[in-house]
Amino acid sequence: MKKITVYIALALIIIIVGAVALRPKSDTHMGTTGIYCGADGKLSASKSIQSHRSYCIKVSSTAQDFLPNVPSAYSFTLVDDQGLVLKDLQTEHEKLLHLIVARKDLGEFQHVHPDFSTSTGVFTLSNLKFPSAGDYRIFADFTPTNAQIGTDGMPLPVIAYQDVTVRGAYAPQPLGTVDTIKNVDGYTVSLTTNPQKLVSGTDMLSFAIVQNGKQVTDLEDYLGALGHSVVLKENTLDYIHTHAQEAPSSKQNGIITFHVEFPSAGNYKVFLQFKRGGAVETVSFVVPITTGGSNSTQEMNHSMHQ
Repeated sequence: MKKITVYIALALIIIIVGAVALRPKSDTHMGTTGIYCGADGKLSASKSIQSHRSYCIKVSSTAQDFLPNVPSAYSFTLVDDQGLVLKDLQTEHEKLLHLIVARKDLGEFQHVHPDFSTSTGVFTLSNLKFPSAGDYRIFADFTPTNAQIGTDGMPLPVIAYQDVTVRGAYAPQPLGTVDTIKNVDGYTVSLTTNPQKLVSGTDMLSFAIVQNGKQVTDLEDYLGALGHSVVLKENTLDYIHTHAQEAPSSKQNGIITFHVEFPSAGNYKVFLQFKRGGAVETVSFVVPITTGGSNSTQEMNHSMHQ
């Protein structure tokens, strides 16, 4: 009788263990966020077919009500195509992430840096302020620690974005004229490269910075570079982020140069930033690009096409 009881107990144990083993395993990724990033840059409730090759911005709150000139909290995580929140990023130009905020007609531009929680993966801006009403695109520019490596042996940066609308009356403005001289805060900034000769593929943009008739030769290190340049294409908002060729420690001659790989022909707006006297200056130029040489935009610049 005891042997029968033992056999019955063993049989029950085997049945229970087998049932557990055959039960479909829960998706721990799904349990983490329930949201995945698709190859099209949009969030989805289902996994995409690629593997860890895309990231999306997932805002912490779905209630986003932005008003012009009103500081708002903006927090988000970066979610990959496996539903995982990205927490491991490497520092690029002194920051883990560069947030570029541009109105879609390219009439407004900001370059800001949110705080980051390594434990939760949440990025936070406590006082994001949109200067005017309209439709905006927020670009997150970052490099995962396990990023793909480019042909130059360097890790490839990633661009994710979110579109937001700021309430109020708004009519898109024209891109602007092709001017080679701009004045900002007492500086005269000139595009010394002939904009009519710029072509798609690899090209160079050089800028001369003058104040009171004298070349500025004491620019300060701004985020690990002598200057930053974000380039956005009209309508499609193709994105390029590149840095001055001159090192911050080099002897300056009042000119800074950027290597840019324009993905295709069209009109672009270049937002140039430099730092002097502790203040960061921003000046923009419209450049027309004609069809030209080869392009490998992802390798050298932070580029995104849609």
